[in-house]
Amino acid sequence: MNTRKKTWVKSVFSQLPPETNNNSVASPSLVDKQKPKRSLRSKARHDHTQDITAVVNLDSDEEDSKQQQMESNVIQTNACITNENWIDLYAPKKIEELAVHPKKIQELEQWLRHCEIMKKKKQPVQLCLLTGPSGCGKTAAVQVLAKDMKFTIQEWTNPVDQDMIYNLGDQVFGESNFTSSQVDAFKAFLFKASRYRSLFEIAGNDRRLLLVEDFPNFLLRDPTALEAILDDYVIYGRAPLIFIVTDTKRRGLNLSYNIFNDQLKQKFLINHISLNPVAATIMQNAMKRFCSLMRHPPYNELYRPPSTDLIDSIILSAQGDIRNALINLHFSSLKGAPQLQTKPLECSQESTQDNSKKTSRKRKHQSTLKSVGRDETVTMMHALGRIFNPKFTESNGLLHAPADIAQAFVTEPKKFVDFIHANYLPHFSDIETVVDAANGLSLCDLILNEYREDTLALSGLDLGVRNVMLANRNPVSGWMPVKGPKRLNTDNASIIPAKASTFLPPHHNISKSQYAIEYKTFVNIVSASN
Repeated sequence: MNTRKKTWVKSVFSQLPPETNNNSVASPSLVDKQKPKRSLRSKARHDHTQDITAVVNLDSDEEDSKQQQMESNVIQTNACITNENWIDLYAPKKIEELAVHPKKIQELEQWLRHCEIMKKKKQPVQLCLLTGPSGCGKTAAVQVLAKDMKFTIQEWTNPVDQDMIYNLGDQVFGESNFTSSQVDAFKAFLFKASRYRSLFEIAGNDRRLLLVEDFPNFLLRDPTALEAILDDYVIYGRAPLIFIVTDTKRRGLNLSYNIFNDQLKQKFLINHISLNPVAATIMQNAMKRFCSLMRHPPYNELYRPPSTDLIDSIILSAQGDIRNALINLHFSSLKGAPQLQTKPLECSQESTQDNSKKTSRKRKHQSTLKSVGRDETVTMMHALGRIFNPKFTESNGLLHAPADIAQAFVTEPKKFVDFIHANYLPHFSDIETVVDAANGLSLCDLILNEYREDTLALSGLDLGVRNVMLANRNPVSGWMPVKGPKRLNTDNASIIPAKASTFLPPHHNISKSQYAIEYKTFVNIVSASN
């Protein structure tokens, strides 16, 4: 009786082709008789390191070999796409390929040149805050400009806790078996990366640029801790520092509002560059570049050319997010994958003039992605236009809901209300309607001053926007430029003039700064009228 058990694992040697000579193909039995077992093991170890797609069967004809070669190319292409980050394939390499407005690129480039001038003059390092919505090209713009100007970027990443190993190799267990705090790690990165050269840098290039996009967790818990770190970095740091922050709708998650307040920007002279969502025309040029890369080998074996209607739907549904547009284009162009479904946009009810009919017909042909939907987020200029020139439906209701406009700017309500204060008067034709709008804005300012409850910000902003829109029934038509709000320097205004102190009652609850501001404002108004 044979006690040897049969294995259930198939031997890998059975997949190898038989060994051949130059003239004919040898039979497997003859190979087993002529070759010892040791040579088979060495041959198996040698063939096991090779790719299976590289093995060619000599018994097959030329068509089979061509088919195998095509399949191997597709496998290699799929492996290249899936194993690596396929978004890097479409990443911009030149300044002309950036999907950012040219003025913003020029502003960022001028700041980098300004940093070099300040460094030659041995001035303190420069700081920059780059903000914008998701997918507007913030990081890509910094990387392309840094490469073009020969800056070496060193980016901060949140480290993982590790056990402390001392010089003698003794490991400490207990409460202190982790590394130092994240505050010390962040400080060490800022000072060491700005002062010492990396091993991967090119010799002779001393241009370094520090980038912080992944913010440490201690800044989320205590936003005031950044001020003490920047106090030391301005003195001892040697490389410019850029903070990249993504704007969010929620006020509690907006880092540019919670960490980088106006006092911090003024103290350290932080240059704030804000990027807008990618415009539709710039998005179309970027989509053309993406589609041209898809048509080139070896990626043409993986993608199919998308239609023009699908590209327009992707651009419309992305709403300025180029990363979202690229992901939708990628999945809709894969061979074998179902095409993304689209749906036509509903035309809004407007006036029956000839110009409005032309625009309504044009909108009927527009479509968006059915699975993704459409984001109704608006920019600052579009929101101010909807407030100062409100449109009403046939049922005497507002075409654009004030609650949606207030929700879009709930992260910085004071800034948005200041823009309304500075620009709403020229759009009103009657003084009585101005009174109603001013009363609503006054209540809005009163509610926004309540700092103990964050939910009141949305209520106050909704109240101010709604009163301005409902009060202006007959808006003044015509193009009017948008003016920025003026900032009052309260430090200089806190000094009360000698003439104003005589009008101040002995018992009052008015602060000196508020009284001085009111007094100087009325003096300027009276002097201008005379």
